[in-house]
Amino acid sequence: MIKQLLFCFFIASFIKLSAQKHRTFLYAEVKDKIDFVYNAHVVNLNTKQGTFTNEKGKFRVLAKKNDSLQISFVGYKTVFLVVKMKHFGMQKNTIELTKIIYELDEVALKNNNLLGYLSSDIKTLKPENIINAETLKLPFAGSRILSQAERRLHTATSSSGGIAIDPLLNWLSGRTKKLKFFKVIEDREKRNKSIYNSYHIYIEKELKILKEDIYEFIYYCEASKDFTNKLLRNEIDMIHYLKRKSKTFKKLNPDDYN
Repeated sequence: MIKQLLFCFFIASFIKLSAQKHRTFLYAEVKDKIDFVYNAHVVNLNTKQGTFTNEKGKFRVLAKKNDSLQISFVGYKTVFLVVKMKHFGMQKNTIELTKIIYELDEVALKNNNLLGYLSSDIKTLKPENIINAETLKLPFAGSRILSQAERRLHTATSSSGGIAIDPLLNWLSGRTKKLKFFKVIEDREKRNKSIYNSYHIYIEKELKILKEDIYEFIYYCEASKDFTNKLLRNEIDMIHYLKRKSKTFKKLNPDDYN
């Protein structure tokens, strides 16, 4: 049954490719003068379909002769490549990006009303010229950078074009399920790290949790059924929650907390 299903998908994919004026996958790699460029954006301007380079700078995208590819990454000059027939041959396609050197405007000192207190002065100072991906109007500026687990899951569940064969194969093989599990673990680690950074002093000094038990206590709290992500957005609720859970945690470890 699975073989028949895959065969149907391959036939449909072949028909789809024919309808796209014989576009086929173009394979290439993106580098700078030192190493491969990871997570660079590659867009076929004719089909409006895009992809990202992997850890080795490699990518594939559907294209045909005379299509225009746009390759970009923050901090590098954007490259436009007109696809030729030679790009589909056996030769290795390598695209080199060049770093952009930005010259900052001259800084002029002027009178101000600073009081000498960081908490108040930082609200008074406002930068006049901000240089970032958005002000430079780079492609995909403002997009959230995916984590490693998110990138792998995105790659496994999406397709560069045509019939989504790869996502189907990843689902049948169980790879998608495995990557979703890794994503859950990554999200949990982020929450625990956030709790530690914000409350480790309170946990040690106020709740009297031993320093060597802080991480264990945080994992215990986060894994509890009554823990919700809403606590991360409300400091007062989180403090009350940690205080309540500390009592239970100490009862579970009577030898250390008498």
